[in-house]
Amino acid sequence: MRRLMTFLMGVVTGAILLFSALHYHLIRANDGLHVIRKVDSKLAATYVDIRGFTVADWTQHPDVAAALMNSDQRDLLEGAATDALHNGIDRFLNRNDARR
Repeated sequence: MRRLMTFLMGVVTGAILLFSALHYHLIRANDGLHVIRKVDSKLAATYVDIRGFTVADWTQHPDVAAALMNSDQRDLLEGAATDALHNGIDRFLNRNDARR
């Protein structure tokens, strides 16, 4: 009987984890972890680290961007884009300084 209860607890735990992975993004940002509801129920992009995202990364993850927009977490999207812009400008300025 004990093995059956252990098996059933494992099934229930797995079902809860699968449900969560299908319906929520776990997003790692500069200010911590955020749980955002997905737009489409897919297993893709369940965990996304947006701390070093560039504009090219956002084009590869439109579902994450849409989920952030729908959940009123635009500050995460804007913060990552601003960081990418600042990094690009810093790289450009460092290249110009190196040429002199």
